[in-house]
Amino acid sequence: MFRYLVAHLPTFRLERCGWDASQPAALVADEKSALRVQCATPVALRAGVQRGMTAAEARAVLPALQVETLDAPAEQDDLQDLATQLLRVSPNVATLPPDGLVAEISRVTGVPGPDGLPRAGAERALAERVRLRLGQLGHAASVVIADDPATAWACAAWGRRSRVVPRGGGADALAHLPLASLDLPERELSLLTGLGLHTVGDFAALPPASVVGRLGPVAVAAHALARGQGPRPTIATWQDDESLALTQPLLDPVTQLDALIFILNALLRDAAARLAAAGQAAVRLVLRLGLDPQDDGLDDDVRGGPARRAPGGVQEISLRLGSPTRDPRHMLQLLRARLDTLKLAGPVCAVTLELPEPTPFDGRQRDMLDRQRAAEALDEVVARLQDELGADAVVVPQPTARHRPEAAWQPAPFTPGRSALLPALRGPVPCLADRLGQRRPDGSDPVRAWEGFPALPPPLRPTLLQQPPVTVDLRTVDLRTVDLRTVDLRTVDLRSGPASPGPASPGPASPGLGSRPRQLHADGRWVDLVALDGPEQLAGEWWQGGFLREYWRATLADGRQAWLYQEDEQWALHGWFD
Repeated sequence: MFRYLVAHLPTFRLERCGWDASQPAALVADEKSALRVQCATPVALRAGVQRGMTAAEARAVLPALQVETLDAPAEQDDLQDLATQLLRVSPNVATLPPDGLVAEISRVTGVPGPDGLPRAGAERALAERVRLRLGQLGHAASVVIADDPATAWACAAWGRRSRVVPRGGGADALAHLPLASLDLPERELSLLTGLGLHTVGDFAALPPASVVGRLGPVAVAAHALARGQGPRPTIATWQDDESLALTQPLLDPVTQLDALIFILNALLRDAAARLAAAGQAAVRLVLRLGLDPQDDGLDDDVRGGPARRAPGGVQEISLRLGSPTRDPRHMLQLLRARLDTLKLAGPVCAVTLELPEPTPFDGRQRDMLDRQRAAEALDEVVARLQDELGADAVVVPQPTARHRPEAAWQPAPFTPGRSALLPALRGPVPCLADRLGQRRPDGSDPVRAWEGFPALPPPLRPTLLQQPPVTVDLRTVDLRTVDLRTVDLRTVDLRSGPASPGPASPGPASPGLGSRPRQLHADGRWVDLVALDGPEQLAGEWWQGGFLREYWRATLADGRQAWLYQEDEQWALHGWFD
């Protein structure tokens, strides 16, 4: 069964303009060639100010009355902003202009308890949470939960108290309300009042056939509502076209990072609630610190990171989160690490947290990363991917005879039970059971040296290509000047030129070897190359510019394998072997 939460804010239209319920004020707008009262504070209403009065008539009734002119677009924008507060309890929220909010909460409060029944007190706690939150923002509200939004609205606007209407109890909740609470047209309201019907219960007692035959469609719908058969519309999920941005102005300028962390903790929790309600997660954070304009001349030195002092007294930090997340603790930890390296350019008077480019996210990682599927067969994984992405989207790369490395492969369909990357087994495969119990005299296992499972050849091309290749610095050794029989290449001092032979008599220089890479400058340091395979000469198509390169497969001291080439006496890193 559907359940709806409606919040009625009787003085919202004046509260957003700075007036409170204790002040005599009225909102006026141009209507029927005069400025007429649209709403008034409780003090003004008790003094006799009524909706529809002209501003002059209202001041005659209450001389101390203060008048505020209606700004309809700004009022609608403020109501829309206030509706986002209901995203804390439901992703399906909407506005009820001019002073109401509605949220469909069936999925929130309909979660059964251990006994299979709805949790007791869940709806009452939810209504109180919304009322307190709106009160913190300066708006008095009546919050009602019912089976349909029209019943909840009538109880909130005319009952003027927060309550939870029991399931199926809409007719009893409306029975004592005045007939005007159904928003009937003036003609039907006058007719029913003339017949002696003054409450919704009186109207609900009329036979449906008599209402259909004598009153209009609006009155027929109101009669169904009075009998507890109100419509249950579908409220669309809230979609915010703009990036999520939360701003917290500060009463006193802040100069300590600990105070900023405290403020960011609250903002991140609000942002995480909105992301969860919308089924999204953040991949990037932008923190903008509004600086006190009196301190524009302070030093804006920033250490360690892309934080910068932007024009207009704003210090900005952009932070990428990696995988999508909406965990406020994780985001706060990353922000804290960045702020520890930041020097504030001045006292902070406002904090803005923006989450641009939110991505859809259901709160968990995909099945490929699920540990419960770690033992899933490759065929099953590929089948699930093909079902999701299409059969042509999951292929196997096959090497082809092309000079250009980037084009030296072609897609091939995946064949279950056999990978196109594995070489075919040659010869008959012996029965494994016949070999398990046999061991060599030295205790080694013959199965490891079994010819039926030859070692896979190293890949010819790297799995990770740099686009474009990155120019790198290498130290080389000229092997034509070194006696390879007496000199260990790992001990050659390349900084002082070619090494001299050792104490043994030098032998003939090896012809055709030339210079070989010895050390690679990677990650800000020199790393020894412990093994080299090459060179391999590759040429590109002349119609695409052409090239002639010598490629080397180099094994670094830390275990990584790089694909290097030399062209025009320059060295470049073209990829990494995985």
